[in-house]
Amino acid sequence: MAVKHPSAANTTRLISVDVFRGLTIFAMLIVCNLGDLSHNYSLLLHATWDHITPADLVFPFFLFIVGVALSAELGPYVVTASEDWHRLHDQALYTRLARRAGILALLGLLINVFPTFDFVTWRIPGVLQRIAICYFVAAMIFIHVPLRWQWSIGVATLVGYAALLCFVGVPGIVPGHIEPLSNLPRWVDLAVFSSAHLLAMCPTDPEGLLSTPAAVVSVLLGCWVGRNLVNQPLSYRCGALVIVFGLVCSMLGWVLSSVLPMIKVIWTPTYVLFAGGWAMMCYGLCYLFTDVRPAASWMWIVQVFGRNAILSYVLSEIASDTLSIIDMHGTPFSIFATDFIINLSGGLISPKMGSLLYACLLTLAIWGICYISYQRRWFIRV
Repeated sequence: MAVKHPSAANTTRLISVDVFRGLTIFAMLIVCNLGDLSHNYSLLLHATWDHITPADLVFPFFLFIVGVALSAELGPYVVTASEDWHRLHDQALYTRLARRAGILALLGLLINVFPTFDFVTWRIPGVLQRIAICYFVAAMIFIHVPLRWQWSIGVATLVGYAALLCFVGVPGIVPGHIEPLSNLPRWVDLAVFSSAHLLAMCPTDPEGLLSTPAAVVSVLLGCWVGRNLVNQPLSYRCGALVIVFGLVCSMLGWVLSSVLPMIKVIWTPTYVLFAGGWAMMCYGLCYLFTDVRPAASWMWIVQVFGRNAILSYVLSEIASDTLSIIDMHGTPFSIFATDFIINLSGGLISPKMGSLLYACLLTLAIWGICYISYQRRWFIRV
């Protein structure tokens, strides 16, 4: 069988992977930890439904870079001939992939039940759960399916999901009806989990079951980009091609949005294309300015998050959930701290800026903890 052997790999780490991942984690922590949700810049808030804000690009950016990193990790295992549909059994590889996915899912479930440990309203879907599923499924596709068929799977997944959204009706939902309280993904999640185990603050859970295969395509986009960059000579041409393909992808999503809206909450196919295109363009620029050109000396600041991405996110969620149960004279801690920042400035800082500064200070605290790990070369991988 024409398969590269892992021992033949000569992996060269791309600085751009850590930098892009670090910048994405930084943005994620800011978006998720704003001090006062009633006073915030609109660009930092998720869209209520059918339009896109910069905040809505953060999660697909992370899934994209998961794919790029996955291509580096699994490159030695990829089939090299179109007729090769199965690889020789490698128990150690499958065990490692399953273990990582399982730990990520368990961490996500623990974060969802922390700090109240109320299992009656325990949210089952979540960010880390979606990452775990997308990571494992994309890995299986990447190492077992020839490239041309991977593209077919990606297209079929998006087209099939679009057909479900547009033409399939269920009791109480007319085919093609896509509204916050009336859509097929919400109906599926309610049928499987019940409302008690979904995100209470949103009409439709943003990490639901039916939209997960479309999220897998976001990871595959990263895999396909990484396949052409990892362990290849550094090239301006490669970086430029990634940017061009990203522009085409995002334009395709934008054009098709007139037929099927871009909705982050249910991960519509147009949203996948639009967000994935932007991820490619931004990563292409990152590749050009960190790998092709000598990386700037300050890039290590971003790599602190990039090398410990999961640790950064988990610490942020734990800190945010812990602070949320602290009551300061009848006021939630985040709002109290935001007001304190505003008052400390003598009114020079607006409520919106105060909310952003609170998120920045919490992010800086998480960065400080991760810096200790970075300085000692302790990189926590699940």
